[in-house]
Amino acid sequence: MLMRDRGRFWTIPNVLSLSRPALLPLWWVLMASSNRTLWWWAGGLILYGIASDVLDGYIARRFDMRSEWGKILDPMGDKLAAGVVGIFCVVHRELPLAAFLLTVGRDFFLVIAGWVILRRGRVIPASLNIGRFAALVWGIALLVSAFDWQPYARWFVWPAVAFYLAAGIVYVVGRHRMIAGDSPAAPAP
Repeated sequence: MLMRDRGRFWTIPNVLSLSRPALLPLWWVLMASSNRTLWWWAGGLILYGIASDVLDGYIARRFDMRSEWGKILDPMGDKLAAGVVGIFCVVHRELPLAAFLLTVGRDFFLVIAGWVILRRGRVIPASLNIGRFAALVWGIALLVSAFDWQPYARWFVWPAVAFYLAAGIVYVVGRHRMIAGDSPAAPAP
């Protein structure tokens, strides 16, 4: 059955998007344990998060369940997960606070720009591949840090931050055009 109502909240993709942040407290407890066996269970939650992220997008497109809510819930869930994992890594691992603050600041700025675009009655643009890839690279840096795979975590963090910020610049240019009214649907990474 195809869903034509784009305003629906309770769709399968949206439920999958909501399930990821709901599991973050359990992930934290498992990862904070000194019992490394529990880290495997936390790894399973990460695999679920990745699989459900891919699956919610596939289901939304394949079965026409895309919604304006999904455009917000999916990336916000991803940002929340990255934020929680980042805080965990700053508190329990050796992730530099500056690296975390730079990525959170970038995301905060882009959320504000998106809000301004919505307030001006425009549509939130879809992500570009550079943004998806940058998020993947930053996510890998966070996971390598969370699982305390040293020295690789220290080597990978700053290049990942640089790439994430570079993709954010591409995003800012697209959002600036939309806010200024130069482009009705400028792309965003």
